[in-house]
Amino acid sequence: MKTTHPRRVALRTTLTALVVVGLCAAATASSQAGSPTSNSHGQVLRFGVQFSPFTIIDVPPLQATPGDYKAGDYVVFGDVLIDQAGRHVGTEAGTGTITRVDPTSAQVYYSLAIQLDRGQITASGIGSPDPHKLLAITGGTGSFTGASGSARWVENGDADNTGSLVITLR
Repeated sequence: MKTTHPRRVALRTTLTALVVVGLCAAATASSQAGSPTSNSHGQVLRFGVQFSPFTIIDVPPLQATPGDYKAGDYVVFGDVLIDQAGRHVGTEAGTGTITRVDPTSAQVYYSLAIQLDRGQITASGIGSPDPHKLLAITGGTGSFTGASGSARWVENGDADNTGSLVITLR
């Protein structure tokens, strides 16, 4: 009878949660999705997000068993941004590279671009399987040229894959 090492089980569980919950949830629009609001620091943009099915790239050496991910493996994604009426108002696309794995957690470096009608916003940062992600805004194009600030994703983790994105521009 084949037995599985407890570390592999914990790793597989952690990374499955990271990929399934972290990147595959979809989002419902918040009450002000897609509409900018001003504050003393700049603009706040709110969106619902419909996360795409994820694609895992397992780089050599390949996993010995399903879910046996390691540093260097990565996920690619392309998601839809929606407004409060459920209309498609933009997209986001990027990668999440696994940078560290231990028995109880994983660390992922995210790099992505958000395409809106007024231009693009880029973001990057370190995340984990936690359903709350905070990344730095690293730049932009069009009316977002020189953008800085933060982007916060909340993944609801429900059956219909819902969550939200709030971009705070400074």
